[in-house]
Amino acid sequence: MVNEIKVRIVEKWRDRLEALTSGALGEKIARANEEAADMVINADPVWVDVRPAGEVVEGLGDYTVTHSGPPISFDDMVHLHQRGMVSACLFEGWAKTEEEALELIRSGKLKMISALDTNTVGSGTGIITKSVAMVVVRDRNNGKIAATFPPEGIVHQGGFCGWGLYSEGIAENLRIMRERLLPPMAEAVRRMGGLPLKEILAESLQMGDENHTRQTASSLLLKEKLLQEMLKNDVARPEVRESMQYLLETPRFFHCLSQGYSRAAMLGNVGREYSTVVTAACGNGVEFGIKIAAMGDEWFTAPAPMIKGKYTSPEFTAADQIPWCGDSSVGECAGLGAVAGAASPIVCRLRNRSITDSIAQTWKMKDICVKDNPNFPIPNLDYECLPVGFDALKVLENNTQPMIHGGMFNKEGGLLGAGAALIPMECFEKAVEAFIKKYGV
Repeated sequence: MVNEIKVRIVEKWRDRLEALTSGALGEKIARANEEAADMVINADPVWVDVRPAGEVVEGLGDYTVTHSGPPISFDDMVHLHQRGMVSACLFEGWAKTEEEALELIRSGKLKMISALDTNTVGSGTGIITKSVAMVVVRDRNNGKIAATFPPEGIVHQGGFCGWGLYSEGIAENLRIMRERLLPPMAEAVRRMGGLPLKEILAESLQMGDENHTRQTASSLLLKEKLLQEMLKNDVARPEVRESMQYLLETPRFFHCLSQGYSRAAMLGNVGREYSTVVTAACGNGVEFGIKIAAMGDEWFTAPAPMIKGKYTSPEFTAADQIPWCGDSSVGECAGLGAVAGAASPIVCRLRNRSITDSIAQTWKMKDICVKDNPNFPIPNLDYECLPVGFDALKVLENNTQPMIHGGMFNKEGGLLGAGAALIPMECFEKAVEAFIKKYGV
């Protein structure tokens, strides 16, 4: 059945793909895609500050909350997103009880926006309000700024922003992060003139990270650089010591920075005429959506896929799991995560894949990407470089869906495990149909 579907897709698109990739139009598309890939290759994202979301996230003011995935109504949201909207109202003081929050939401006064319709990234549930402290990343190449929420510490890891949870303890932790734990880090990165991220990514990719599911090496490299600068501060100050302890104890701290790196780099391609490079890819637990450069902020959606991988407990089954939820696949758009499978066989092992399989995974992604990124040579590829730039036309031409790594979400919140999924082919078909309509093919 799968092969029959692939044959039908080939037949459906053969003539149109030939028209798109030949002649003057084909030259324009090829040139635009080359420029889009170069935008990511030449990216130079730097951690520059920590600021409240209301100051750095576009359009995030009073009574506004972001969520992960394509736009969706409250009634159609999965439970985690609905609970997140209620939690947001309580956290910001827009409502005093859950009942008041639901009344506010249903009144239409609360604006719910897709995180990837702004300059942030909604990892997990992607619940962000104006008071949340955000890590600010600026791409020194394209001038774009992205903001991502930092990990909520070892106790509340993923609590509010990632899972949409709310309690007095979680709310107090977010305030402590904003007022005590993150400011010493912000002081340090400002003194440094910004903390460059590309060199950390390059080194960690040679140390076993693919920088989506695994950031073990990149987090250690980051902590080494940041702590050296923080030690120049007055370490007798309690908040400096607390900040350093928070940094040391928090696993996967670099995750928010690799997300910021990817988002800042991809923002430079939004609206690039004639380019069919994917600039965003995400799910909300119901639908999965992508954007391509030439179509700006238009969404192209399909039912969200289920992640297949390894559960953290034998008690969990697919019945406990929701379909893909989160924006973290922006990393794959920038050439990380599943694209870098060859760099991290241990992550592929979550799906019982071998080292050979992990290398084959990256080779397969090369077929649907624009070019190789010379910044990221990989030992397991005999130091050949990772590909970058998913091309919607190549996806259809090769009948190859991009793979994305990610976490498996419990319907009630929390992680069940980790694994991988494929971006639905329907997203690319819709995107190319819209591209054809725009350019009159």
